[in-house]
Amino acid sequence: MVALVASAAALAESASKKPKSPDVPSIALPPLAEIPKADGISPPAAERLAPEPTSAPSSAVYQVTKIQHAKSFLLSRLGPLPKGGAIDQVHLGGKPPSFEKFSTAVRVKSLQKVNAMIEVLVLDPRGDVAMSAAGELRFRGAKGDEVDYVVDWDATPCRWAGDFLVAVRVAGQPMGTWPLKVIEQNPSLDNTSARKL
Repeated sequence: MVALVASAAALAESASKKPKSPDVPSIALPPLAEIPKADGISPPAAERLAPEPTSAPSSAVYQVTKIQHAKSFLLSRLGPLPKGGAIDQVHLGGKPPSFEKFSTAVRVKSLQKVNAMIEVLVLDPRGDVAMSAAGELRFRGAKGDEVDYVVDWDATPCRWAGDFLVAVRVAGQPMGTWPLKVIEQNPSLDNTSARKL
């Protein structure tokens, strides 16, 4: 007990005493030399950068070599094969009138084999876009200098039938237009076939 009281008193006494700070040698710096004046000195001219090109430089040339439509395509090592044969017209039917589902295959050739963006547009008789799709042509890894791009079109509403066009753009450049006939399906034929079933 006496030892505990004595150690507690010693602790209280040491806590009340301030610890001594260690002696640190002082460091003296020599006076700074006078800063020279910039009389007659002009700042260096800012380096002018060449203007950035508005588009990626590329000498690649693209050409659409084939375009075809089908109900659907079977992908093979020879390219897309139309199931049930190629079609040159699409039906418009239902309420509201809509395109039937179909697919479009576009074959593009490029000797330089540089990948590029492709856009496929279906234009109505007035020139308005009825449907559109976009993707990438991937030449790298292809065996030849031609690649195929296939679009599976959904049943999209459309107000009228007639002579439509399919327009293709590759790397932002128009490749041309191809005709696509859109025919209104006769509703009486649908009812007749439905009765037979």
